[in-house]
Amino acid sequence: MGLMVFMGITLGNILPPEGSQLNYTQIFHRWNQFPGAEEYLLTITNINTGDSQEIMTATNSIIVDLSEWGTSYQWSACSIINGVTTENCSDVYQYSINPLPSYFPDDINISVLNDEDMQNGITIMDFESLSFSAALKADGIPVWFAPVNETMEKFVFTQFYENGNMIGFGSGYGYEINLNGEIVFQSPQTYGVHHHFNKTEDGTYFLIDATIEYQYCPVECHPSLPDEIPWQGDVFIELDDEGNTLWEWNTFNQISLSEYNPYYVQVYNGNNEMDWTHSNSVHFDPNTQSVFVSIRNLSRITKIDYSSKEIIWNLGVHDYLTEISFPEELGFSQQHSVQVLENGNLLFFDNHRYLNPELSRCMEVSINEENQSAEIVWEHVLPAHLFTGSRGECDRLENGNTLITVGRTGNTIEVTPDHEIVWHLMVNNSGFDVTMYRSERIDNLHPVAFSATIDETVVSGDELILNNDETITLNIHNQGWHTGDFVYEIFDSEEAILLEGVTQIISYETNTFQVDISSLNTNISEIRIYPQIAPEKVYIIELVSDGEFLQGDLNEDNMLNILDIVLLVNVILDGGFSVPGDLNDDGVNNILDIVILANLILDA
Repeated sequence: MGLMVFMGITLGNILPPEGSQLNYTQIFHRWNQFPGAEEYLLTITNINTGDSQEIMTATNSIIVDLSEWGTSYQWSACSIINGVTTENCSDVYQYSINPLPSYFPDDINISVLNDEDMQNGITIMDFESLSFSAALKADGIPVWFAPVNETMEKFVFTQFYENGNMIGFGSGYGYEINLNGEIVFQSPQTYGVHHHFNKTEDGTYFLIDATIEYQYCPVECHPSLPDEIPWQGDVFIELDDEGNTLWEWNTFNQISLSEYNPYYVQVYNGNNEMDWTHSNSVHFDPNTQSVFVSIRNLSRITKIDYSSKEIIWNLGVHDYLTEISFPEELGFSQQHSVQVLENGNLLFFDNHRYLNPELSRCMEVSINEENQSAEIVWEHVLPAHLFTGSRGECDRLENGNTLITVGRTGNTIEVTPDHEIVWHLMVNNSGFDVTMYRSERIDNLHPVAFSATIDETVVSGDELILNNDETITLNIHNQGWHTGDFVYEIFDSEEAILLEGVTQIISYETNTFQVDISSLNTNISEIRIYPQIAPEKVYIIELVSDGEFLQGDLNEDNMLNILDIVLLVNVILDGGFSVPGDLNDDGVNNILDIVILANLILDA
């Protein structure tokens, strides 16, 4: 008899976990496979109303948009074979979707919605003036919110990370949280995070922290002020995933004190600090190994070489620069949220504060470092009623449109390259505009959503059995929108890795491949599958060796007799399968097994 293992039911594979209380309505359902299933029937029942919906799916996982808050659900999945729903069903599981919080804005209005020309998906944004963040569908219906409580008093969204977590900041801390608001990472208390906190492709975190030094009082100071006053600058810091400092860049060490905006000296009255830099974004570009920072009060964008920390160039108002990098100033002021596009251009929000006229805009700028030139290649100027003196962001979407967060106005719009508005959101609360820093458009809440099945299996009771000792046909079903590498690892009972490999899986596709196990001379204990970007989201198939069971002993009394024949007949009549009853190892129970069992009893 060849290598045979039992595949155990792994509760960690069940999503949502039993009894979950969720802060979102786009729910990823996942269950363990049933061998032979051609399809599955997922049944979801609203416990409050008793209403049920049935969904057919080809795999043992699916994302369902429920869109009902403050509701409890129960669900189960059954296998479908030859178009017939069988009695092979999962347990009945339950979860609840929390009600929307009392602090959710009371007025969300969509004035423009052009389905054909807008980028599909949901929009995540911070409601900064309300101290939390949320995600909305195109029609304004909420699908997620970040809970705020004593543990996390404020969460201002900055980035949706590719592992499905949210990045943001609040009350001096930088956070990475999962969809349910549980903190995955929190920056050390030694830093006071302000304006921006983000995560790189390498898994490190960048933040901005204010720093104060007493420096000379410039000529614009009021005569009543002392010779030295406190200047507030910034430190740009990179942390590893344990909170250790990897890199930092201090404005006091890198920028001449002769480079300041006289306005902030003139308005300084001796209280608190003179607001020298007031930086509001930091962006690491892996392609150029550079750090781009937005220094608002100097109306300046600076490119920094990551390795040497030397300034490569400054772009902005010449009056605040001792060395001019580009002859063009480009006429922006008090800008926010500098990003580097795939084409290498800069994209940022120009608040245009203190200029005449005050008209905020999005700017895409091409930089030619060799020729030392900067050129505006695209801009979208907002109307006067959408001017915002602070906050704001521009995001380039996959379809070429641009998503614009209009700061203090409560507006977020999506425009085409030809400046047509194809989506317009307005958010108010108690009659006041809700201020926002940033927004981001994504497909849905689940970039990482997958399940796995193995072909060479049969079922016995609650156990799946691998009935092939040559190969395993592994199917990884990617329900998420992230394309990337998935790792599979095969372990023995001592948790030593017997085999491992990596396979790339395209978004929304299934990857089927065979793993050769013929060379293994030990029993397989476990198979683990996980995406490289999110190893914590592991799918586990637990395996147990067949051990020393007696072939034909269906009632497990360690003897063969007529009772076992009766049980085997019942298994066959019921269309089931019993491993001890498969005496000829052909993967099915039939009359041949009865004949063999009868002969074994007679020969005993």
